[in-house]
Amino acid sequence: MKTIKYYFLLIVLLFHIVNVHAQRKNIKTQNQNIKQFIQIWGLVKYKSQKSIVGKFDADKVFLSLIDSVKNADQKQFNQLISTMIGAVDPAFTAKAHSYDHDALNSYRHLLKNVDYNWIKDKKYTVALRKQLIALSNQVNLSGNHQYIPTVWYESDLPNEAAYTNYTFNEERMNLLTLAKAWNAIEYLFPYKYMMDKDWRKVLTSMIPMFREIRNRLSYEKSVLMLEVAINDTHGGEFMENGNLKMTSDIVKVRYYPPFDYKAEAKGIIVKKFLNDSLAKSSSLKAGDEIVAINGIKMEGWLKERGALLPASNDAVKYRQLSTSNNDRGDTFAFSNLKGGTLNVKVRRDGAYLNLKLVMLDRRNRESIKIIEDYILQKRAKEKKIKGIENIGDITLFRAGNFFDKDLPKDNDLAKLSAELKSKRALVFDMRKYPQAPGLFGYYLPLVLGKAPFAFARYYAADLKDPGTFIHREGIENYMYMSKDGTKPMGELYKGKIVILTDENTQSMGEWFSMMLRQFNANATIIGSQTAGADGDVKRLTLPGGYRFSFTGNGIFYPDGRETQRVGIKPDIYFKVSAKDLSGVEDVHLQRALNLIREGK
Repeated sequence: MKTIKYYFLLIVLLFHIVNVHAQRKNIKTQNQNIKQFIQIWGLVKYKSQKSIVGKFDADKVFLSLIDSVKNADQKQFNQLISTMIGAVDPAFTAKAHSYDHDALNSYRHLLKNVDYNWIKDKKYTVALRKQLIALSNQVNLSGNHQYIPTVWYESDLPNEAAYTNYTFNEERMNLLTLAKAWNAIEYLFPYKYMMDKDWRKVLTSMIPMFREIRNRLSYEKSVLMLEVAINDTHGGEFMENGNLKMTSDIVKVRYYPPFDYKAEAKGIIVKKFLNDSLAKSSSLKAGDEIVAINGIKMEGWLKERGALLPASNDAVKYRQLSTSNNDRGDTFAFSNLKGGTLNVKVRRDGAYLNLKLVMLDRRNRESIKIIEDYILQKRAKEKKIKGIENIGDITLFRAGNFFDKDLPKDNDLAKLSAELKSKRALVFDMRKYPQAPGLFGYYLPLVLGKAPFAFARYYAADLKDPGTFIHREGIENYMYMSKDGTKPMGELYKGKIVILTDENTQSMGEWFSMMLRQFNANATIIGSQTAGADGDVKRLTLPGGYRFSFTGNGIFYPDGRETQRVGIKPDIYFKVSAKDLSGVEDVHLQRALNLIREGK
């Protein structure tokens, strides 16, 4: 009897193992079908003539086919895909219009992202492969596109439904989200070739994750992981207030340190306590550098907590982990804590101390009030900073504090020109995002005698061949061109120009830093690695009303060197020390003044 029972249990176990294996094999096949469908659907969306002119409702097609495609065998899959593609008009082939990739000029066209090798997959029938190849070789002669902005610097991708009432619990819609975001990067992100991970492998890894989404929390986290995967600081827009709703649940930021701080590769530097009472009660002091928390060295601690922060480079990761220039109260470097008291190892005056750090609890009203009061004080102080200031024979422009209301009036231009040209040097602080782009793109060149000039290579999505990018050669793409024929005023300013940059110098700040560096032969950049995200941001609307952001135009130095991820290279590397961070003096600015006055 025991033997029969034993064999029965063995048979049940074997049946279960076989069944689990079959289920896994089925899921693997489904995921493979989903991946292939997403790639081909994107090719149709961005390259087919019917989609270009608005006769292909990409979302509707995806939602109607995904379940059938997912469960299809190979023969059925090929039939479904072939029907979706339809006839490919031979009148629009690239070769017929002298637009074959092999023949295009590599200076005029950015072709590094183009790779249709996946079409060669032998799982596709010969007939389907021919369809796909023909489709990939189509060109758009209309000058418009249903899903790409006609004006290259416009941000919002057109005709993308928001599905604002979506509840995040439908596999079809979650996969549509993945398909839309993945293909937007595939065809409209100029720096896809610079990402750490192969984009097709990212798709493979993301499909199971998006299939498992059941609520808003898992939805937001999955999309956030896509943003992280593109290695682009502009992707950080996804985390802004009003977009990401579940930040505290995703990164678990319950506790707040009693001080402002800056995170760096090897430590967290204490800058300023939120109030005097907290400073007196803490065993830490301003200027201390925390090198380990709960026995974990800072490098590993910060790497774990920066894993879900979109960034082009490590400098931005550390910026996002800091409270520097952060008035939202984010303290990601102290996320995912099990309790409010930490054992910290601190470096102070060359010695190491083991101390206790007692955090503020955001569930405590008194703690919240302390944090809010400090942030409000910082905002009030920031508003008092002047956008333009004379320091003896030097004029300082602070890009982040100079607003459109501060722009000169036409009848003041001659006076401003004479005043600035009399200065020994001009300093441009680009450590905050420029608030008055007209100052840099028009007024300063005008009054300093600089004619508009191309200081970069600017590439925008090529509507004729989505997936490639075309060089915008006109000077008006780089600087404002006066329509009334206004000429620069007098001779070019030849005094010293110093530009201050750091990890907060981003996008437009990087763009104008490039321009100022080439303004005259006497310009110098002093600073550290910038955000590495130059070029107009593009925003894709996703189900649930979310915005998926990325850099949409390619910006390169005139000699072809990348700015993306690398940032704007300084002539003099400068980084504030731990000791100086806790002080009140702007030592970065002081470094610039020393260069001007002492030549070193």
